[in-house]
Parts: sequence; C-alpha cells; structure tokens
Amino acid sequence: MKLKVVYFGSSLAGKSTNVKKLYEILKERGLAKGEFVSMETDEQRTLFVEMFVSSLNIEGVEMDVKIMTTPGQFRLHPLRKVIVKGVDGLVFVVDSSVERKEVNFLVMRETAAVLKEQGHDLLHFPVVVQYNKRDLPSAMPIDDMQMMFNPWDTDYVESVAIEGKGVLETFVKIIKNILVAKHGKSSAL
Repeated sequence: MKLKVVYFGSSLAGKSTNVKKLYEILKERGLAKGEFVSMETDEQRTLFVEMFVSSLNIEGVEMDVKIMTTPGQFRLHPLRKVIVKGVDGLVFVVDSSVERKEVNFLVMRETAAVLKEQGHDLLHFPVVVQYNKRDLPSAMPIDDMQMMFNPWDTDYVESVAIEGKGVLETFVKIIKNILVAKHGKSSAL
C-alpha cells in the first residue's frame, strides 16, 4: 500500500521542521528510506520538503509513505495544488502565536478550496491538526484554537516541533486516520 501525506500551513508554521524531525526520528529507527529533500526559494524559504518511509508494517500490512510539505507563501498557490494532488491525508500545522491566527485561517480556507477542486471535502478528509510552537509566550489557548482551526473536531496534537515534541505523535495519528478512512481499521500503532 502506498500513502501520501502532506503537511500544510502558513509560512513559518513549522511544516519543514516537523518533517525534518520526523525524518531524524524514523531514520534512527531504520524506517526512513532514501534522502530527505528540501528545496528552497531564492529568499531561503522552503519551497517544499519530501521524504519517504518504507516498509512500515501495520497489522501485517506493508506500506510506503511519501511525506511532503506545501509552501506557506500565498504566491506559490499553484505549487500547493500540484503537491496536494493524490494526497491521502493532511497534517494542518498551525502556528500557535496569536499574531498568526488570521494567516492560519486563510491557509485553512485555501487548502479546503484546493481539495474541493480535486473532488474532496476537507471536513470529511483524514486530517490531524498540530498546534505548533506551544512554547511561545503569545501562544493562544487550545480551546480558542480548537474553535478556529479544527472544524472537523479531529485529532489534534500540541507540539514544539523544533524540539521534536509531538512530531511522531502527529505522524502516527495521521496514518491511523487514513487507515480508518480507507479501511475502517483502528490500529494501535
């Protein structure tokens, strides 16, 4: 089985940091195969990140997972459409700082529109919301963030991705949500 997971969110929300930390964690366990690829713009901003996890065995089912990030910058909207094509599950990385709440919301709306163009409804799609940068002094209360950024009332994870906190938990939850959506399996990963 092959799965594609895409991390989306506003610029500087921590998407690339998440995938880089996940790569380090899975590489240490012998699960990440191949290289971690990061493409940057001329302004040293991440264009996208890509990595592969192979031979992941869940309840006897072997799977390969392709993990990508979308660019956070709005001017790169066409690239987001290409990256999201064929996705099986999304991780919505939300910057917890109160200063970023409007841009977080705009990215969520834009991603819903991209998925709709591809025949999916974001409200019925496998998603995990990750509230990143929980260590910031200006971090919004989780209850407020849940109301604004989790209309699915789906799983969420609090994280400090730069320290690796919540990174693996987020990945496990999105794989679980994809499997439940595809096959009704609720594996204890």
